[in-house]
Amino acid sequence: MSLAVNTTRSNALRTLAALGMLAVGFGTLGCPSGRCWVRLQTIGPDGQPTSDECLVATCPKNASFNDAIQGCACKENFVTLNGACIALADANKQCGAGSQYQNGACVAIRCPAGQIMNAANGSCESRAQSDALVAKSEGKDLKAGQTIGCPAGFTYTLNGTDGACVPNDAVCGLGTRYANGKCEAISCPAGQVFDLQQNVCTKLATGSDQQTFSVALKLKAEMGPDFCAPHAKNPSEFGVAPGQTKIVRVGVTINVPGNDISQAQLAALTTTDANGQALPASYAGVAAIQRQVNDQVLGGIKALGDKSTAQLAA
Repeated sequence: MSLAVNTTRSNALRTLAALGMLAVGFGTLGCPSGRCWVRLQTIGPDGQPTSDECLVATCPKNASFNDAIQGCACKENFVTLNGACIALADANKQCGAGSQYQNGACVAIRCPAGQIMNAANGSCESRAQSDALVAKSEGKDLKAGQTIGCPAGFTYTLNGTDGACVPNDAVCGLGTRYANGKCEAISCPAGQVFDLQQNVCTKLATGSDQQTFSVALKLKAEMGPDFCAPHAKNPSEFGVAPGQTKIVRVGVTINVPGNDISQAQLAALTTTDANGQALPASYAGVAAIQRQVNDQVLGGIKALGDKSTAQLAA
């Protein structure tokens, strides 16, 4: 993942001008649409089936084959997030502060009129008071009737007492993308992730008669633009001052011992600048990336369960 950050002093806030993603490059085999590999039928005295269920399908952990949709669906008490089926509480945890799980995606919590979401703690705060604090943190005072805003194509975000203008397509949460002037949920069923290049949902299963999934493809989906969103809103956490430009690159390697996805481990995590130099561990943004990789990326991979096609993904 590559995160390009360019900030300038404008209206007493930091402005994020560019966000880029370097996708994880892996090719995977697709699975035929809606495939049940082994079915169990019970035949009645009249020779007609009295029951018919799928026993073996290419579905992730906590999911089963659904005949109605001819595909995988999460079982009761589990929800779909980025291809995996997890408990609602875990989904909300992965969504992070300021967002909540809704219909397969992490949706920004809406604040009442006159308030704004503070991404630092996930609470709605007075817009007028927060504007004043942001301006004060930059050594300026707002006059009566003045507010802090952003140019067209940017969204104003608040983190603590830091304000930022972030490109609209870089503010969307996990499981969403910016389209039609807003963040929209990507509706992929269980066992599938969204392929940005092909603009389609892609199966994680390999198409064999085993429940074997591509950790590489799952990792690629986890490291999409929505991974960058919380960090794009906080350029100051990476030591970026107004007027400076910094590129932050994040590399993730996942080890899957014995191809058992439930045992997946974070083998390596690097957070470097454009020259490959490691960013100081003292940066709050570096620690935030570490938490996100552990809680969201690795947690989402392990939630698939079953077997991996390979023991290493990077």
